[in-house]
Amino acid sequence: MVDKRKEKKNLYNTCKELQIPIIEDDVYHELLFESSSPAKKSFDTSGQVLYIGSVSKTLSPGLRIGWVVAPSPVIGRLADIKMQTDYGSSVFSQEIVAHWISSGLYEKHLITLRKQLKRRATFVEEILEHYFQKIATWKKSEGGFYIWLRFHEPIVNKALFLKLLKQNVLINPGYIYDPSDLHHIRLSYAYASLEELKKGLNILLELSRH
Repeated sequence: MVDKRKEKKNLYNTCKELQIPIIEDDVYHELLFESSSPAKKSFDTSGQVLYIGSVSKTLSPGLRIGWVVAPSPVIGRLADIKMQTDYGSSVFSQEIVAHWISSGLYEKHLITLRKQLKRRATFVEEILEHYFQKIATWKKSEGGFYIWLRFHEPIVNKALFLKLLKQNVLINPGYIYDPSDLHHIRLSYAYASLEELKKGLNILLELSRH
């Protein structure tokens, strides 16, 4: 078993020694189902790590609120760029997020959200275990919104995508991330109802056999 804490600390120490900055994009951290290894930023004593967080995945993408933890000169420069780009984030949105966090509502919301997402992930994984074991593999979800399904055969092409779309099933095929990837599909369990997830997976199973 990989010791993620040790692995992260080794990476941090190497980058620190070589003076290579680390950008830690951790927007899904609060959606992990179980407690996880600490962020690389927690080891940082020299300002080597720029830590990025957000409520876009956990609360509302429409709020467009996130944060960066970094040395003062970096924050100053980023603030200038932000102001030049869009004159800064909405004060109203910032007040909403500040209230949610300071009042404890945000933490309560996260507890409920993680429970719902874990229930949905487990539901999808049970269907995969029952019907897809002979044709595909996947890694058990540790949090977030997605499960990556890998088919044994290179069947994930545009034809399959269009057949699924015709039956109102929208997938993220691996080839949109890597043009040579005809094996992977990114499944989202975050939005559709359990009934819709089951129906969509049944359609995927049927079409993947043809």
